[in-house]
Amino acid sequence: MDTSERRWGTGRLWGVPASCARTGRPTRIIPLAALLMASTAVLPLLANSPALSQVATSTTFNIPAGDLGSVLAQIGRAASQPISFPADLTRGRSAGPIVGRMSVQEALARALAGSGLVAVQGAGGALTIRGGATVPAAGSTVLGDIAAIDVTDTAAGSRDVGFTAVDTQSSARIDIPLKEDPRSVVGVTEAVIRTQAQTSALDVARNVSNVRTSAGSEELGAPRYLIRGFPQDSFLLNGLPSGSTRIPITDIERIDVIKGPTTEFGGPSFRGGAINAITKAPTATPIQRAEVFYGSRFFRTLAFDFGGPVQDLEGVTYRLNVSGNTANYALGGTRSPHEALISPVVAWQGVDTRLAAGVRYIDTLSGIPRYAPTSPDNFRPFRIQRDVPFGNLDNLVAFRSFNPYLEADHHLGRIDSDTVGSFDFKIRNRTSYFLTDMFGQNLIPYNFTRLLAGRPMFQPQGYVFGETANRLVTQSDLLIQHNTEFVRQTMRIGIDYLDTSVNTKSNIQAISGDFALSNPPQNLPYPRYSTRSPRGFSQFSGASVYQDNVGIAFQDKIDILDRLHILGSVRHDWFNSRSNTLTPGGLSTSTLTESALTYTAGAVYDVLPWASVYGSVGTGFVPQRGLVNRTQPAPPARSNNSEFGLKLSLLDNNMTVTMARYHLENTNNLIQDNARMLNLLGPGYRAEGYEIDFQGQVTENISIIGGYGYNDFKSAPDPQALLGTVTPVLPGQPQHQANLFVVYTFTDGPLKGLSIGGGGRGQTFSYMGLLPKVESPVLPGFITYDATIGYTIENFRIDVSVRNILDRYYYDVTETVFAAPVADGRVFMIRAGLDF
Repeated sequence: MDTSERRWGTGRLWGVPASCARTGRPTRIIPLAALLMASTAVLPLLANSPALSQVATSTTFNIPAGDLGSVLAQIGRAASQPISFPADLTRGRSAGPIVGRMSVQEALARALAGSGLVAVQGAGGALTIRGGATVPAAGSTVLGDIAAIDVTDTAAGSRDVGFTAVDTQSSARIDIPLKEDPRSVVGVTEAVIRTQAQTSALDVARNVSNVRTSAGSEELGAPRYLIRGFPQDSFLLNGLPSGSTRIPITDIERIDVIKGPTTEFGGPSFRGGAINAITKAPTATPIQRAEVFYGSRFFRTLAFDFGGPVQDLEGVTYRLNVSGNTANYALGGTRSPHEALISPVVAWQGVDTRLAAGVRYIDTLSGIPRYAPTSPDNFRPFRIQRDVPFGNLDNLVAFRSFNPYLEADHHLGRIDSDTVGSFDFKIRNRTSYFLTDMFGQNLIPYNFTRLLAGRPMFQPQGYVFGETANRLVTQSDLLIQHNTEFVRQTMRIGIDYLDTSVNTKSNIQAISGDFALSNPPQNLPYPRYSTRSPRGFSQFSGASVYQDNVGIAFQDKIDILDRLHILGSVRHDWFNSRSNTLTPGGLSTSTLTESALTYTAGAVYDVLPWASVYGSVGTGFVPQRGLVNRTQPAPPARSNNSEFGLKLSLLDNNMTVTMARYHLENTNNLIQDNARMLNLLGPGYRAEGYEIDFQGQVTENISIIGGYGYNDFKSAPDPQALLGTVTPVLPGQPQHQANLFVVYTFTDGPLKGLSIGGGGRGQTFSYMGLLPKVESPVLPGFITYDATIGYTIENFRIDVSVRNILDRYYYDVTETVFAAPVADGRVFMIRAGLDF
């Protein structure tokens, strides 16, 4: 369920969840401007440009003479062009120097001259180096390390170098270098994940500015995250809406944080932005890797990663990730938490076609979030012990997911013209099906009752929850690349389909009696779904929701003189929803049919080869369930985003910096009118601020990633509010956040292979309740420090991480005055891997 639609604090809509925003209708002028900008796709057809038999986009190369494999790798990186080759094919050959401004093909022609090797373009636009005009069988060459960029890895979006994220296909729907994307998109690479010994995808995302994570609501604990202040409870998975954040870290290659509207990924937008988890893909590089994780509370994981070419099957590669995890206990209950993953995928790469098919099975059992109840006098959280289980030891959240998926790319062909340049045509489809099942139960201290011998006593509350969901998503695109002497253009014409059905049921019961936080009883019964408790109130609810969305889109990227990069899109979606909701008040049914026009428009201008200015505007929509004034179906909620900033590529493109100034506002959202017990369209929330993100290699030895964000998140002005009305502060929204992580690696001498690093993160205070500023309790800010040490020798690597090394006691942000989540104390983790 979309917890982003929950009202801040403890209020709920009458019969439906809700999030608040100011009424308003999106202007039609800017979408028309975006459409006009996109229509410039036809302008190059009017130009009288010379014919091009190769891609004419120029790049400045300054590559010294050296090993052929190294030269090819440097060509690919300088031009952000995927180039794949077996290392054995280039071993013993030399090339270069390659100096001057030229196209990629011209650079490759110089590098390959006299070698008998040729570059062949594949389905995804990647280039493969092959011997002569023949295509060798997969088993005819013993593949060593891929010295350049592996084409099969680029299908999943990863072409990274160390801590430096280069570009990604699945976070933009077309293949765009991050420095040419007029949005703030930050990629956290596999090198960062491994060095920090991360065990959670949500923790990985905290390396990015203005990103916060939460264990979830006090009822169930569904993991979620906030970007620029707006909450979400699901990831994109390789660019497809997945409906969940539970993706094992052992299957993840990279985490992208996309800020602003994300309608292009499937219609309904993620408010504030989205996390895109990019998973491990088939590779032509043989992989045989075993990894072991060991950490606090006897946390232990065994993982295997296999991949490479399939012998005797031409062009076939595979990847298989298998892992299992368990621990002694979870601090939020659960006697035997665990996580299991099975993720096989097979791909076939022909000259013009690429096909991939895989399935992902996930089974997890975890505890609920720990939180400290607050005093009814001043709402200060009671201090609880962090190193002992919280609540009943049978508290749990069980989650299972079955996810088959298909990918297809086909290169239709190329047309060269003496007058209008060259045209290259490709088609692409991504289809994924998600079947998920979730069950949760908890017994926790809830209402403060009295002080007994100086100890606070609490009445327990029980909660049970179940959900099954089916989600089918497919994205189909026609990609057209047009090149002239001065202009490169990439167009996408796409159609998407998203079908979701969700069935939920839950019950909350208060239980008579009370107990101390340090001694919770273990023999109290959990509530059942539809039974009423004789010892307190009982609130049962159930819902069945069916949604489908069809969207068509046109997206266009234009590169002029390799300095001005324009990106725009126009999209129209048709959305249908049917829901049945059962509450103690009875059964209600609602049907909604809506359509929405959204757009994005932006540009990046390279002021200098290493410095670019950018700006963008865009809109998104989120369908809503419920009635306005009990009679009219609610229209979609809208999001409007604008941002501008500066992007830097420093230190020979080894260090990237993004600075952004943004404004994001949600409008047309449902809120509840408690006095009249109905729903209205009312004032909502807006976020504005600035942020900086930086990552990469400062030197050969020093790697760094970090960021700072200032976010002013508040209610939008209500034009109908009475003069003198006090606007409440918004809970759970610290204004300042910062994070930094630095690693030093010894590359020679007796300490070669040793890496030492550390860093920290912190945030300022936040309010706890949706109350006037003078009345709202405050949670203090915090700063925590982490340290890591690692060692690599030949085919073995080990990393040790200690988080919150000073064991600071602090609370994560909360949106209610009744409870505050208790953050972890000092936690250590060891991650060791062996390639065999």
